[in-house]
Amino acid sequence: MLFVRSSEYNRRLEICRNCKFFEASTQSCGSLIIGGEEQIEVLYRKKSIHLCGCVMPIKAKLSLATCPASKWKGLLTDEEKIALIALLDEIESTGKIDDTQRNQFYAYKDQITQAFNERSTCSACIKREIKTMRESLKSS
Repeated sequence: MLFVRSSEYNRRLEICRNCKFFEASTQSCGSLIIGGEEQIEVLYRKKSIHLCGCVMPIKAKLSLATCPASKWKGLLTDEEKIALIALLDEIESTGKIDDTQRNQFYAYKDQITQAFNERSTCSACIKREIKTMRESLKSS
């Protein structure tokens, strides 16, 4: 998992706790959703949104997570997420990573972690990092 810095985490959580949709008893965005339950649809600023039902002290830590009401964003835009997924797909489909792809991958990782990450040339190490990145993208 890739997490935000504590200052960003605290900022996000403060926004959540002050939101009218925040459920204090469960620390969730709307009613806590368990398993395959339906998301709750509400009207916010004249737009229909689906409350995620997530436990916010956990979700607020995830660097790629976003607020369903757009009160805070993940560290990548939707377009950047799509480009990152395409890059990961390309790397995994060929089973190889060239210098350009490695530089792109680490640029995204730096942006997500808000820090410079050491660049590895070890293919097994990069495969592990790609797997971790995929898991983070799934949970966002």
